[in-house]
Amino acid sequence: MTTSTAAAGGLVLVFAHPDDEAFGCAGTMAAARAAGWPVTLVCATRGELGDSGDVAIDDPDLLGAVREQELRAACAAVGVDDVRFLPRRDSGMAGTPANDDPRSLHQAPAEQVAAEIAIQLRALRPRIVVTFGPEGIYGHPDHLKIHAAALKAVGDAADPDWLPQAGAPWRVPALYYSALARDEYRRLAEQPGSPLTSMARTDWSTFGTPDDQITTWLDVSPWLAAKDAAMRAHRSQTGPGGPLSALVDPLLRDRHARETYVRVPLGGDTDGDPLADLVSQAAAKS
Repeated sequence: MTTSTAAAGGLVLVFAHPDDEAFGCAGTMAAARAAGWPVTLVCATRGELGDSGDVAIDDPDLLGAVREQELRAACAAVGVDDVRFLPRRDSGMAGTPANDDPRSLHQAPAEQVAAEIAIQLRALRPRIVVTFGPEGIYGHPDHLKIHAAALKAVGDAADPDWLPQAGAPWRVPALYYSALARDEYRRLAEQPGSPLTSMARTDWSTFGTPDDQITTWLDVSPWLAAKDAAMRAHRSQTGPGGPLSALVDPLLRDRHARETYVRVPLGGDTDGDPLADLVSQAAAKS
């Protein structure tokens, strides 16, 4: 892929909460910007019901406002300033009362969420779309909803009979799922002294994606400093006492230099591995 090809459309990522993009995709986002691609992050919620290491912001509306600004700072760290939010609210963890909140993403009709995403795809005309896989990394209800909605949106955006007033149809050439390498993370969690020891009792049968199902392993080490800044920008999550603080441990630096994806076959999509080609192009320019 060349920069001239990218000019017709860039990279669009569709996730549920602030920080969903940082650990698995921030290096790819930085590489795309280095290659001259436009990059847009579509985030469904502001993460109002996430945990935080700061009791001073332990209020859903306040936390949502803080996490929105953290997300914008994280994206700026990798050169991305196009951040778009859907009008949805965090649903909380699976099985909690917040799942039943009518304002929540979990309760939103999948068709409506898909339509909101499809409108963005028609406007942006991306060459590559990245979203969650069917496991939603660890089964969070919002991750699962975004997976289903984004997958439907890719089809809707290409359908000339779908909402003609929403813009010209656009067939997304390449779709990827951001994937957590299950077997690799399990090995990391079981190592003595690992910062991931709290994950040792995880139900690995449903967590992440088996390594042999991952199609795309990317070396994002040229952008590791920018990725680290993006992860740390989510201070309510990765700061002292935050629920994701272990993930910014220096012992995981080598792991963060790789990002993993599953390419999703689409009818008539391009051959090869466009995401890997994009990162290689960026590395050649760096």
